[in-house]
Amino acid sequence: MKIPFRPITFNRQPITEYRILFIALLIMALALGGCSRQPGPIIVFGSPDSPRLRQAVAGLEAKLGAAPAEVVCVAEFGPQGKETWRRLRQKNPRLLVVLGTPALMLAAPVEKKVPIVFGLVADPYFTGAAYLPDHPEIHQENVTGIASPPPLNAALQHGAGLLGKGVTWGLLYDPTDGVAADLAGQFLKEAPRFGITPLTETSTGAATDEPALERLRNRGARVVYLPPAASAARYAPQVLDWGRQMKVMVVSGYPEGSHTGALLWVALDYRRLGEDIGELARRVLAGEPPKAIPLTAQTPLKVEVDEMLVRKWSGYPGKH
Repeated sequence: MKIPFRPITFNRQPITEYRILFIALLIMALALGGCSRQPGPIIVFGSPDSPRLRQAVAGLEAKLGAAPAEVVCVAEFGPQGKETWRRLRQKNPRLLVVLGTPALMLAAPVEKKVPIVFGLVADPYFTGAAYLPDHPEIHQENVTGIASPPPLNAALQHGAGLLGKGVTWGLLYDPTDGVAADLAGQFLKEAPRFGITPLTETSTGAATDEPALERLRNRGARVVYLPPAASAARYAPQVLDWGRQMKVMVVSGYPEGSHTGALLWVALDYRRLGEDIGELARRVLAGEPPKAIPLTAQTPLKVEVDEMLVRKWSGYPGKH
């Protein structure tokens, strides 16, 4: 009696079901893992720390709204900046807001991928972030921003309108302060365009500031212009005190501290500038590539006139 041959078969259905279940669980795990990952932080990297930078940060944060930013400031000079910058890059930020020329000079040469929005930079064209002033649309591909040159011309224009033409203005500057030296050169070049006769003196320390100011007066300066440069903090109180005593007329562009004693104050509005930087940051966070956004120059101003001092000077013999 022959037993019919029946091939042995294995039921593969359970194995297939397990595979499907495993793949489904894997997909769910990956999806949940992706949902749990938070986007990288928004980091504000600034240098040097100052009241004007803090005003800009306040405006920036007001525009970013619910997107919190981590603010890190470093000194303008010294090794701390490079080490701090190295640690920040390890956090994989989704956006870097870089405030101040020293900070941009640290960031732009080494960061080529993370989007960067810069501000509080007078001239970005020597930092490595941008190339040609005549072509603001050409710049490092991951970088865009707002340049904010000191409002010297605005001070000259408002001052000439208030005090008249033919007045001699003096400027004291520290030649070791790059911003102050650049402003002095612009002052000598631009002032005649507004009917102003410019005089300059130099001083590299507190001990020589007052003699240099006296030389300006002796040479015929009726107005002293306080520049928006860090070194001006040394002698700003002296100049403003002279303004209160009516020894000279003072036009101030210095943005920090009291400006009582200046009959005219023309300074950058750093809070408003921070808001403008915040609007630009929002565009980049929304997906607009930095390389498609040309650099812009913006100088929102605060202008104040001390009417009482103006009236006193208008009746002062020999005003001009």
